[in-house]
Amino acid sequence: MSEQQDPRAEILAALREEVENRPPRIGVIGVSGTGKSSTINTLFRTDLATSDTVAQTKEFEDVALSVRFNADGDTGADPGDDRPHVRLRVVDAPGLGEDVALDGAYLDLYRKNLPACDVVLWVTAARNRAIALDQMYLEQLREFHDRMVFGVNQLDLVEPMDWRPAYNVPSRAQEDNIKEIEADRAAHLAAVLGRDPVVIGYSSRRGYRMEHLFKAILDACPEDRRWIYAGLKNFSHLDFLPLETRNKPIFRATQRLAKILNAPKH
Repeated sequence: MSEQQDPRAEILAALREEVENRPPRIGVIGVSGTGKSSTINTLFRTDLATSDTVAQTKEFEDVALSVRFNADGDTGADPGDDRPHVRLRVVDAPGLGEDVALDGAYLDLYRKNLPACDVVLWVTAARNRAIALDQMYLEQLREFHDRMVFGVNQLDLVEPMDWRPAYNVPSRAQEDNIKEIEADRAAHLAAVLGRDPVVIGYSSRRGYRMEHLFKAILDACPEDRRWIYAGLKNFSHLDFLPLETRNKPIFRATQRLAKILNAPKH
């Protein structure tokens, strides 16, 4: 009698084969100067070049990341753990609108590279109210609309620019303006997409609401690939915060108070 194959081993082998042959891939695109590379750096702890003054990304950069597959939610770091690592690929695209002489070539690169992406994150800037360029480029990339999620970066720079760094949250006045910006952005994008878009406001510099952005990206993946991305949702909002914020005494005290208030009552 032949030995019976371990069902778990069969599943793991099939999983490894799928993620090796077709690793999950996320594209990050949009108009120049919105913080695409800094968004990738904050989400995935990479070190892509960024600049406050000139465009840094001139071609598609394919960043390979190794992420432990954690579909069961276990965060243990057992050296003998045989769950596979997922080779997550993040594609950082050159920004559109930087130079009219480059746009044609960049759009060709978008059309060449985006078909391989499961999800596409289109990054906009919160302080830039003029999004006609975004609408124009979206019109030319209609074939990718069904896989797009939209981010509104740089919330910390929204007027009146009185961010509360001790708690890493916007002021009440900023929060009111942020809600208006997100609603306005969604309306303008819907006019091109013909549907209500998923719009997530965040700050890559502050690490604010990055967990919401990450979840929206994973939720937007195709149904036949969703099982792969489901295993990557093992994160907390603290994972995205800058170290200087996490080390502030007032922030740490607030976290301790939150744990006390959320503790189960006996």
